[in-house]
Amino acid sequence: MARTYHWTADVSDGKHHDGESAGTVRANSEAEARSLVAEWIRNDGARKGNRRPWTATNIQLT
Repeated sequence: MARTYHWTADVSDGKHHDGESAGTVRANSEAEARSLVAEWIRNDGARKGNRRPWTATNIQLT
């Protein structure tokens, strides 16, 4: 059964700390939630036209 996770994540492009991001995600497990958050951050960086890919360096789930 899917559960709603609230998350915060530090965002980095590998060279600079680019801030924090936060949101909610529905997932069946913590592992799935972390994977979905990491994918969302990568896609958000690409959508904003960054040359270096964004990665989530610290994902906190509640």
